[in-house]
Amino acid sequence: MLIDYELSQIQTVEHLIKIWTARYVPNVSALALDNNQAIRDRLRLTASKQGRINTANKLHKHLIEDQCSLAAVRARELYSYYDASTFEETVNLAQFTSRIYLKLMEVYQGSTPTVISSQTASDLSLETWGIPNVDELALELGLFLLELKERYRSAKSLQSVGFMSTQITLSNELILGQLAPTEQVFINCYLKFLEEQVSLPWQRVCTATANYTLTSKAFSIVERMLPLTTEISTTVYERWSKSFQTYSSRRGGINNPGVRHSLIRDLDMFQAYLWLCFLEKNTAFIDQELSAICSIVLNALKVSWEMIIEGVFLLTDEIMQRLDPELQELIKPYIRAMIKTFSKPLNITTNAIADLRR
Repeated sequence: MLIDYELSQIQTVEHLIKIWTARYVPNVSALALDNNQAIRDRLRLTASKQGRINTANKLHKHLIEDQCSLAAVRARELYSYYDASTFEETVNLAQFTSRIYLKLMEVYQGSTPTVISSQTASDLSLETWGIPNVDELALELGLFLLELKERYRSAKSLQSVGFMSTQITLSNELILGQLAPTEQVFINCYLKFLEEQVSLPWQRVCTATANYTLTSKAFSIVERMLPLTTEISTTVYERWSKSFQTYSSRRGGINNPGVRHSLIRDLDMFQAYLWLCFLEKNTAFIDQELSAICSIVLNALKVSWEMIIEGVFLLTDEIMQRLDPELQELIKPYIRAMIKTFSKPLNITTNAIADLRR
């Protein structure tokens, strides 16, 4: 398990684990299911036992190894900003990640959905779709996740940590590209779980609520805001992209699907760290972890600090707008800490910050 069993039985922790799990419910919104019986039938077939076997057969060992190797090459190209010796410990990462994906395919084939009916598309139950919850996935992937964490701990630099995250993101993108849209809907749940294990401290946020009660204001804020995480990130991304329409990174323009995905995930990451600091009453995670990783990754991808600080302003404004004034006061110290941390590389003055916000 990702979270100690005794901790997972605490009501506040249990509530957040359910919210975390809900992130991996299949998203069928892009399939235009309304009044399209053919797509509904295809979706049910894909979710069936035979459909899962067919999908797993597409993602065979040779294909996965090839895609992971290609992702490693592309990640090295993106990080050519840094000396190649920085990534000596990541030489075998492609082989390691391919083993994770093959295990995920085993889990996928072994998962059995409940009765798939015409109403399934509106059912928000993981069990309906045959998708394991986070504890079950963690149990199946236990040894791999432990090894992944050990690689994190043993990484000699933050560059290596950023490289790991980027390679998994690129591997996910390449693997999904081998599948039909209805197959992507289901496989993406598993790939998203893996990517967020590397990028987002969800389990730390969950366990940080162990010392809170269900009626505490701090817990109620996080419980309310966590389900809105990606909705908030998407709203901020849409506003952000209009301000930087001419931006082009090593992966492409700001509207490139891969860039869009990564930026929205990074905005999710910012929120996860904000709530972690808030629950732990400690802003050090923003300065020591979040800003350090962002500095490495975003510099490598040629994202300017002007873009980053503007994104932080947009994100914190969006979060504040969704809270009542009384609750805003509770998180203001952590909002200020995030703004201060990401203003440092530019030496932005208080007046300049005010100008940027306008």
